[in-house]
Amino acid sequence: MNLADNSRIWIFQANRKFSSEEKETITSKLKTFIADWNAHGAALLADFDLPHDQFIVVGVDENQAMASGCSIDKLTKIMRELDEAYNFEFLNRMLVAFEDNGEIKIEKLPTFKKNVKEGAYTNINIFNNGISSLSEFKSKWLIPLEESWAKSLMN
Repeated sequence: MNLADNSRIWIFQANRKFSSEEKETITSKLKTFIADWNAHGAALLADFDLPHDQFIVVGVDENQAMASGCSIDKLTKIMRELDEAYNFEFLNRMLVAFEDNGEIKIEKLPTFKKNVKEGAYTNINIFNNGISSLSEFKSKWLIPLEESWAKSLMN
């Protein structure tokens, strides 16, 4: 993503990898969206990435113009449109994404919590989708279980 490190980001995780056709459609729709995205008439300097072909990360360099509530609503709207077309569950916050032996897995939150409590996962990394800056994305997006919100579930 070609933006300043202090740029604001939003991360949307899919419940599965994108097919090549889906990736082409997502890329096309997001390029069009970003080209026209504005906040109260001010163009937003924005970019996006599709890491692991399973996440969408959208960023805005707010040094140029701040994203407004209306502009964020527009982003949410396009994500809902993609979700309706492909059933990715982008806005389902009850899904946890993690990496286990190099493989990305998605679990429902209650199942994930149960598995962590039972010690089923010992050496996994959690995707920390709650981060909000590009610098955090670069350094703290994928973190060990022991450094994540789920560490309190470990025995």
